Amino acid sequence: MRHNKWLKKIAQEIWHKYFADISPTNDLRVKFGKRARWQLGCIRQSLKKGSPSIVTINGYFKNEIVPQYVIESILAHEFVHYLTGFSSSRPKLFRYPHRGGIINREMRRRGLVEIEKKQKEWIDKNWNKVIKTQEH
Repeated sequence: MRHNKWLKKIAQEIWHKYFADISPTNDLRVKFGKRARWQLGCIRQSLKKGSPSIVTINGYFKNEIVPQYVIESILAHEFVHYLTGFSSSRPKLFRYPHRGGIINREMRRRGLVEIEKKQKEWIDKNWNKVIKTQEH
């Protein structure tokens, strides 16, 4: 089983490979959360000034049956939210986090289209099996 220390290492690798041009304006943390059927990841920040941004990854992804590239893609997606000012102390660049292909455009610009495509294909083919095998 994977753990938060492993996730932090993967997150650092993704950040350095694809987001090195961005200086974090507040502490950015990652962790595994609860197992959820629909939400693969999220980023949150409390309203308290100077609070960290926390990327939470679905607890089902602790299982090593899930390929690492799936987790990498989801981390990258959440990092795009961070850099566009959603749940971070960075200036908010857009009114809505997904409208107008914001995420897709930034993922493409950063060379993350293929990993995102592979992640979506894997989720489409395997997600229901992952949930069923871990529910009991």
